[in-house]
Amino acid sequence: MVSPVRPAPDVLPADPPAPRRRGGLLAGLLGLLVLVCAVAFPLAPVIQPRAEYTWGGPGAVPTAIPLMPYQPVELTATARCAQAPAAGITLLRTVPADPDPTAARLQGLTIAVSDQLRVTSAGVEIATLPAGDCAVEVRSTPTETTVLLDGAPVASRTGDLRPAVAALESDRPDLVSVHLVADTRFQTTISPLKAAIAVVGVLALLGMLVAVRPSRRVRLLPRGWWRPRLPDLGVAATLAVWWVIGPITVDDGYIAGIVRDRESSGFIGNVYRWLNAPEAPFSWFYDLYWVWAQVSTSTAWMRLPSVLFGLVTWFLLARLTLPRLLPRANAWLAAPCFLLWWLPLTLGLRPEPWVALGMLVTWLLVERAVALGAVRPLVVALLVAGVTTAVTPGGLMAFAPLVPAAVPLLRIVRRSGVAILPVLLAAPAAAVFLMVSDQSLGGLLEATRVRALIGGGEPWYDEYHRYALLLSTDLQGSLAKRAPVLLTILAAVAVLWARRTSPSVRLALTFLVGLASMTTNPTKWTQHFGDLAGVGAGVLVVGIVVVGRRAPAWARVVALAALTVAGSLIWAGQNVWPFVSDWWGLTWSTVPPLVAGVDVALLWLVAGVVVVGGALLLHAWRRSGGRSVAPRVPSPAVVATVLVAAVVGLQVLTFARTSWQHRDDYTLASDAVSTLRGAPCGLQERMSVETDMAAGLLPVVAGAGSGASAGSAGTDSASAAGGTGSASAGSAGTDGGSAAGRTGSASAGSAGTDSGSALPILPTDAGGTTLPGIRVAGEGATDWFAVERNDLPVVVTTAGDLRPGDSLRAEFAGPTDEVLGAVALGASGDTPRDQRMIAPSGATRVRLVVDAPQAADSPATATLPRIPRLTPLDEVVPPGTEAILDWPVAFVFPCLTPAPLPLGTTVLPRWRVAPPQADGAAGITYAPGFGGPFAASRLLVTEQRMPGYLDGDPLRDPAQLYRWVPIRPYATASPQVTEVTQSGWTRTGRASVPGLDPVG
Repeated sequence: MVSPVRPAPDVLPADPPAPRRRGGLLAGLLGLLVLVCAVAFPLAPVIQPRAEYTWGGPGAVPTAIPLMPYQPVELTATARCAQAPAAGITLLRTVPADPDPTAARLQGLTIAVSDQLRVTSAGVEIATLPAGDCAVEVRSTPTETTVLLDGAPVASRTGDLRPAVAALESDRPDLVSVHLVADTRFQTTISPLKAAIAVVGVLALLGMLVAVRPSRRVRLLPRGWWRPRLPDLGVAATLAVWWVIGPITVDDGYIAGIVRDRESSGFIGNVYRWLNAPEAPFSWFYDLYWVWAQVSTSTAWMRLPSVLFGLVTWFLLARLTLPRLLPRANAWLAAPCFLLWWLPLTLGLRPEPWVALGMLVTWLLVERAVALGAVRPLVVALLVAGVTTAVTPGGLMAFAPLVPAAVPLLRIVRRSGVAILPVLLAAPAAAVFLMVSDQSLGGLLEATRVRALIGGGEPWYDEYHRYALLLSTDLQGSLAKRAPVLLTILAAVAVLWARRTSPSVRLALTFLVGLASMTTNPTKWTQHFGDLAGVGAGVLVVGIVVVGRRAPAWARVVALAALTVAGSLIWAGQNVWPFVSDWWGLTWSTVPPLVAGVDVALLWLVAGVVVVGGALLLHAWRRSGGRSVAPRVPSPAVVATVLVAAVVGLQVLTFARTSWQHRDDYTLASDAVSTLRGAPCGLQERMSVETDMAAGLLPVVAGAGSGASAGSAGTDSASAAGGTGSASAGSAGTDGGSAAGRTGSASAGSAGTDSGSALPILPTDAGGTTLPGIRVAGEGATDWFAVERNDLPVVVTTAGDLRPGDSLRAEFAGPTDEVLGAVALGASGDTPRDQRMIAPSGATRVRLVVDAPQAADSPATATLPRIPRLTPLDEVVPPGTEAILDWPVAFVFPCLTPAPLPLGTTVLPRWRVAPPQADGAAGITYAPGFGGPFAASRLLVTEQRMPGYLDGDPLRDPAQLYRWVPIRPYATASPQVTEVTQSGWTRTGRASVPGLDPVG
């Protein structure tokens, strides 16, 4: 890196051409060895576990074997065709015949006997044979599925017709025998030969770096670099505060789940979709996170690396980058510019801080190579760029510094001779040792195929979507994300205008090339702009400086006009953040910033138009009078600095204010404080769940009549008094008990059926639990129900869709029937959703009122009102409990153990922790079309929802807890595990994605 003792010239005098020395030849030979090892490494053999399951025979019981991927590598099933009863029997099925209706189906293997013997696999009928006393055998592999009768083949279908396997069931297990091999192609480990290749390659790499001709001795770090300065302390303090109070990112839960599952899977796989395919070749930083998580999985500990990366990046920026760019580097200006980039885009588990640091290090090494005319810094720069690319696809931009410096770098290469070429190729190629450390080339290619098939990315020519999202009104286009990107683009233009050839120009071009390289990213989220945080902060500082130093008047006017537009777009954004970080109503989180009720964006725009327009008019007026004196305008540098400081201050102060005001509620700040006090379990310790919804049903107010006559309820209330359609007391419980025996609960009869209610009471699904409820059909009202307490909400669970004109509302009243308030209740979709209401002051009773005169084929439904009986979540699922942690919430439940995915299968856990009901993003984990790892397990259970309530804000839905109840008792299978050595290019069939891969 360049010594910043004083401003370095663009290029220092190059070393005189050196005579050909053995060192150059040795470096070239070692470079060739590194390249050979890098090519051989993915092809080297790996050790793969072979998990075999055997089932059947006398005493066999239904057994859960939810495979992941869904199909076995091979399956052999044999059955004796005993005389079937008249109704027929199923000798074998690998997917339940009667799964939960809300679970997505998979196509398994079925051998059924009635008047004929039918064999179907993967939804295709393989054979139809006469029934009788015989022995049938089914063999299924990736290339062929064959049916044998008494040992002789009778039907065969080529192609991949392997069945999905969730469980093994049979009406006559004593007649059946099954043998299958799970697909463990991704759960490989490094073999001794592969490890030896890596060791040789790494040693050759180190030897190559030593053998490369060294440059002249120039200080790497400036004198007194270790001495802290006030801006350093300010940045460090801000990063420390931000570490505690700063926001979560949308992917922190996703990455936390991937990292924490590494131990059970044996590799870094995508545990939420893509058939748990490995994250390789972009996974080595996940492995480091897994090591880090062995100390603690608390939110504060897991976010600490990004803060440390920030401190290192600031050090490189302040000590090495800016002194290279500016004669008198202003650290007080650099500090807010750095924070403008780092705060909104890099805190958390995402890879942006890794890429930002790697890209800045690469630029510094390239600059050192240019300044010294030396090849060794260039080789190290290529190595760092390759390692950064191995972090994430966006890491490709780490090669961007090479583009604007191409000419001086090529001079260095030409002067170094042909022997340097293998060295330059070997340096980035060495990243292969990180990319496929435990995967084979065959597994990597199959994982890539699965990702491409399922999708989730966008083509390069849709890059404009990223900028459209940046200017949107949701969290993708938040005020804090707009500011660094828009201002730095303007700064880059200013630098290119002000300077023709210099390190500053190369830095600005590096930033723009980095933006262009983002077109190759498969996703277009605005969070990826954080990859540019290190370089972008440097460009922003230089851009502000160049428009403030002796810039001509016309340039200042143009800069002010650009800042007017950019500032207006920035202030038109909202201070919005993901999930828990947006719970407590940050200032301006729902509207753009306002001053006295007026949009700051509008004020900024008007002020800019007045200043710029006034300057242009004044200049034109003077020119018309023969004078050419340019009008004075505010310094663009001052305006830009004020804008930068205001945006940084807005972020820090609003989070600090909210964290302090809600210090007794759940925030990431209170989570961090609790962790320091020895309570590191996050949201698990700050919420409760409703374990028995029926227990909270409200009793009918004695002697209070309904608000409508029986005849006004329409066609669905022909005889409410007679009990038509009413629910029994037993149907209201979650565990088969009677609701009538619980304090404050009501049987179906006490809920209105026998007391003249105009609306009939019907069994209603509240999410795996049946409660008494009504249909939104006709006109009428339920009885009044007693509101026994006002510290918890009244809850009604609705499902279905309300048609235009339909009305469902909850009315509250006091001791009389006078209505004190009403709340309109919505219904959208078939999934039951809770509607939570706080009773008005003085309210002692509540009822539901329906106004839907037009008959509907499938009217919406609503449960009768209840007040939840709450149990702390950590009492229901204590720390250490095994549960599926859906990706939106996994980060804030660090003490629960993620459900494992061992040896080509998934477990059948008892619990699932899900996001709020309004967030359907977690559904990919249970959807076969997305390669959801728990899709097979989901077929074996029904879900009983336990609504979640946040301590201190019971109206908020922080997360949902689901109890997974097996549809029948299932035994757990134990595989016979052996290890086999597979060549690196072996691909045993494909990991099929239902609905996307062709059948057959």
